[in-house]
Amino acid sequence: MFINIITPCSRPENLHAISRSINIPRDTYRWIVVFDSEDFPESRLIPSNCEPYVHKDARSTSGNAQRNYAIDKVEKGYLYFNDDDTTVHPDFWSEVSDKTDDFITFTQVWPGGATRITGETVAMSQVDSHNFLVNHEIVKDTRWILNLYEADGHFAVEVFAKAKSFLWIQKVLSTYNSLR
Repeated sequence: MFINIITPCSRPENLHAISRSINIPRDTYRWIVVFDSEDFPESRLIPSNCEPYVHKDARSTSGNAQRNYAIDKVEKGYLYFNDDDTTVHPDFWSEVSDKTDDFITFTQVWPGGATRITGETVAMSQVDSHNFLVNHEIVKDTRWILNLYEADGHFAVEVFAKAKSFLWIQKVLSTYNSLR
């Protein structure tokens, strides 16, 4: 499995913590960080294992334009949306590395450990940008709605409808806003 980690970024001070949490073999991931800005932040804030870009769109909310910008850079593998306030779960890679389904979900918890989203259902309010992986091949021209906070649900539901295979990993592999 090859994973394209997509991080829309307005909090560059969190990037080194995210970088340290990525326990995926380097040749099996690409980390695309798109700053919601017209300029790059200080170079000391940009980890060496990310591909940094800048993209500003006044119509966008919640990093949606930055996610779309990154999607357009992807040519293979899976998409994993990892926000700039969330680290990668320590068990993430060991649980997903051998999977081949088009759409993969998993349980997401609150920072205190209580279940936030089980991952069993792909529907509005039942999915978060950080509790699914999707095969790039089925995304095609699907993009995040620019000015909508709930765009993750819309994107996930639309892409899920195109999936030929679905896997729900019944384990916690995501902690919501772990860096806030």
